[in-house]
Parts: sequence; structure tokens; C-alpha cells
Amino acid sequence: MLALGEMFDINGRDAVTAYVAGYEAATKVARAVNFVHYEKGWHPTATLGIFGTTAVAARLMGLNPEQTARALAISVSLASGVKANFGTMTKPLHVGQSTRNGLFAAFLAKDDFTANPEAFEHKQGFFEVFNGAGHYDAAKIFDTWANPLDVIDPGLGIKQFPCCGSTHMAITMMLNLREKHGLTPEQVRHIEIYTHPQRLPHTDRPTVSSALEAKFSVQYCVARALMHGKVLLDHFEGDAWANPQAQALLKVMRTEPHPTMTDKPWCAEVIVDTQDGQRLSEKTEYLMGRGRQNPMSEAEMWIKFEDCVSRVLPADQITRLFDELSRFETLTRIRDLTALCEPQGLPANQAAD
Repeated sequence: MLALGEMFDINGRDAVTAYVAGYEAATKVARAVNFVHYEKGWHPTATLGIFGTTAVAARLMGLNPEQTARALAISVSLASGVKANFGTMTKPLHVGQSTRNGLFAAFLAKDDFTANPEAFEHKQGFFEVFNGAGHYDAAKIFDTWANPLDVIDPGLGIKQFPCCGSTHMAITMMLNLREKHGLTPEQVRHIEIYTHPQRLPHTDRPTVSSALEAKFSVQYCVARALMHGKVLLDHFEGDAWANPQAQALLKVMRTEPHPTMTDKPWCAEVIVDTQDGQRLSEKTEYLMGRGRQNPMSEAEMWIKFEDCVSRVLPADQITRLFDELSRFETLTRIRDLTALCEPQGLPANQAAD
């Protein structure tokens, strides 16, 4: 969106409108195919996200309905990404690839490249090939069509921590325990982690041997939450995974599917047995930052934003960029925003050193 906004000199309001169109395109298809799609091993951020990217590009490029339909049909053949590659460099490649391919599909459609307009519902199309007969419901795409918009209800999901989203509920529960009880690693005798069964196949990693594996280890992520009261990018870089205290905590953890909250896909419960005999617990049915039930605060947004952007921008530039993003829909030119993304000094994290 930002690249096309810069290319075509779009204003903030039009960019937001395109974003909403893309969000709805992705979530409507998701309604038809999930959770079977996810359980089969597809990575929805890539295999469904591409339709969102395509719709954003089609809107910003001013494609007509026929061109837009062709763009989406083209993107069906460009959709890919499997969960087998979670914990490797290929997993984040899925996201970049789906974004690139969505733009590519829109540009092809603009130049009259052809595709089957029934690429979704065809007997050898997206639904049948990716999910299989009897494992999707295309009619769900049109349930509550824009009434309300999905971006409003159930709402936008923001990824709070720089690791697999399936670990986030347990991280938040450990952060709560740490804050409420002043918990430290030295006080812990044993930790039990319970999450939804869908979350464990790719995050139950009681041992880690690389930074990428650490991002997909709920045990490691919970250990870092206990150690620091936050989970940051630094915890997943270089040989941070080998930290002796983190490795020691992994050895006192047990992870299981939650025995009762099986109808709550974003549930988690963390139970800590302390050295002095206390048994402390926290549980949730919701993911922080996902939807209106449990939104991230502006302060939490700032922590995430600063942690990311301090690697490339100086401190004063980070503040200005955050302020501009906070009033995104009022921007007269996206180019003014992207200009602020160009480093104008030493990155804040290096200046601090």
C-alpha cells in the first residue's frame, strides 16, 4: 500500500479505503476456508493474505470490476505457503512473497493478462484444491457483507510480540503473573503452559538451537517474558537463544493442550509453582491486540513501534513518524510519510550504544 501510495501520489484517506478493501477481501475468503485450511498445513498469512494485497493494489491502481476480478483470479495461481517451513527463513518469506505476488497480479490484470474468472469456485480452483470437497463453505463469504465490516467486528489483529502469534497468549499470561506477584526466574520451581491444540504443533519446542526456532517455541518466549517483563527483537537475534538463564527455564516447563477451553482458539493458561510452595496462575480466552475485546493501548503500540524502528531511524525521527502514522487518514500525500522512513542519522539503538 505504501509503495503504491508513493508511486501514484495517493492521499491518506484513499490509502485507508484501499486497506479496508484489502482487509475485507482476505477475511471474507478466510471465512469460507478456515480452520480446515490452517489445519491442513497452509499458512493463511500467505495463502489468504495475497487476496488482500491484490485488492489493495486494484483499488489504488483504479482497476475496474472486470480487471479486479482478473487480478484476484491470477492471484489464486500465485498463492502459496506451508506451515512445514515455520521456524525457518522461508516462513517470513511467505509474507513478502504474498505481497509481491498480489502487486504482480494487479499489474498483470491492468495490462489485460487473462485468468479464469471462476478460479475460486471451479472444480479445480482454489476452494477444491486448497481445502478439498466438503471442507469449505463459499456462501460464508457473503454472510454479514459489510454489515459490519470485518475490520470493525471482529476487528483488526495487531501482532504485539516479534514471535509466532500462537505464543502470544501465554506470553501475556506470564507478563501478568510477573507484574502481579513480582515474579523472578529465581523464584520459579516449575511452569505449566496450556494453549489451544491448534497452537501446539508448531510452537511446542522444549529445546531450541537457533534464533528462528526460538520464535516458534512457546517455552522460550514465556521464559523471556519472565526474565525481562517484555519480549523484544533482541531476544531472537544472534545467539540470544543460547542465554543460560533462558535455557535453564526451558528445563522446568511442561506444555499441553488446554483441557477445557477447546472452543477458545486464542486461549492460554500459565501456572507457576514457586520455590516457596505457591501455585500461581493466569488464563485468558482472548489474544491481546486482536479485536475489540482486548485492544493494545497506545503505550503498548509505542513499545512495539520503537523496538522495530529504532534499528533504522534516529530517535527524533521515530517520534515524528509515529505522530504522522497516528493521523494517517488526514495525510495529503503518502510521499510525505515515506520520506520520514528514510534514515536521516544514526539509528537510535546504535546511538544508545
